[in-house]
Amino acid sequence: MEPVDILDRMAKHFQNMIDEAFCLNIKLKIEGSEEYFNINIENGNVLLEDTASKNVDCTLVTSEEVLQKIHRGEITAFTAAGKAHVSDPAPLDWEIEGGYNPENMKNLYFFLMHFFNVQVPEKINLGEKYARKVHGANAIPLYYNPGFRSAWYMVKKGEQMNEPGDTDPFHQAIIVIEGKGYAKIGNKSVEIEKNESYYIPPKGDQVVWNDSEEPLVLIWLAWGDEA
Repeated sequence: MEPVDILDRMAKHFQNMIDEAFCLNIKLKIEGSEEYFNINIENGNVLLEDTASKNVDCTLVTSEEVLQKIHRGEITAFTAAGKAHVSDPAPLDWEIEGGYNPENMKNLYFFLMHFFNVQVPEKINLGEKYARKVHGANAIPLYYNPGFRSAWYMVKKGEQMNEPGDTDPFHQAIIVIEGKGYAKIGNKSVEIEKNESYYIPPKGDQVVWNDSEEPLVLIWLAWGDEA
């Protein structure tokens, strides 16, 4: 399918998921071509135009190859857009008008999670081949909303998730679902393994690493103000 056909299918699917209060204007550029699309969402309607609006809430930049992979379910849009830092590049790159803050992220989070996923019911495939390396480990974002974040992570032998001192101001937890490894939580280092969960208080270290052959797989949760 051509990009315009993929985006048209996505737009029609997304229109059934929103109400009249949802408002967002997205510009999407296809790298390596002159193609621009404007996705204007207001009054319960999703309008797709092959043009570029100057007044947008967010600009997305991706390649036709990545868009095709997202459409086939080989990677989610949120995974393709994942960044450890806002300045990092991403396969589905983004720039937010007015800068990143929880208030202007609510509709964008919903858009990234649901616009590009046309499966019914929506499904996110988990596993290394569907992930990208973010924060030092293979990552798949799951569900995000201001005040709540979640993701799937795989930490392979020799890998480390996060760096000492790389702290966050919100509450977090990790739930180990496969393997074993180590974590530095606050000032204490512990061995962690399958069927264990650990709470990480605000501003506490959250470093996870693995030196065994078996991958360490976990679910990461974050909640509270600024999450």
